[in-house]
Amino acid sequence: MTKLKVISMRIFKYIPNKLYGFTIDNDDFQVFFHLGQFKPYKENGEVILSQPPPILGEPVVVSYYVSEDQKKAPKAVNVERVQRPKKLEGIVESYDHSRGYGFIMGEDGISYHLHNSEILNSRYPLQGEKVNFYAGIRLGKPRACHIEVIR
Repeated sequence: MTKLKVISMRIFKYIPNKLYGFTIDNDDFQVFFHLGQFKPYKENGEVILSQPPPILGEPVVVSYYVSEDQKKAPKAVNVERVQRPKKLEGIVESYDHSRGYGFIMGEDGISYHLHNSEILNSRYPLQGEKVNFYAGIRLGKPRACHIEVIR
């Protein structure tokens, strides 16, 4: 017997080149999703179309079917954003090209971890360059997501 369940979760992992990821709840329960199940944020009933893909740590509401014989993470039927993603501008504090990570000082005064897997268009930043990014959270720490170097 299967039953539809709807719960609040957060984005745990997203793999852009594969277009899928996982959500997680406070008990470490995970649900698999494909980008096709990911719905844009609505504001006053109107869909906001210019949005990034899923952001690490972002809160979402997930609908999925529960079955008794399930052996792996269930697959989401629907994943909905509950808030508009926060886009920021920042300055690259450091970036180690050989290790693929560094830090960005956001305009909000927070230092965000920068990882090469989050860099768009394969344009790797240099120290002191301006970037646009979305504020995310990974393992409880600020993480820059969907990073774009400002030319």
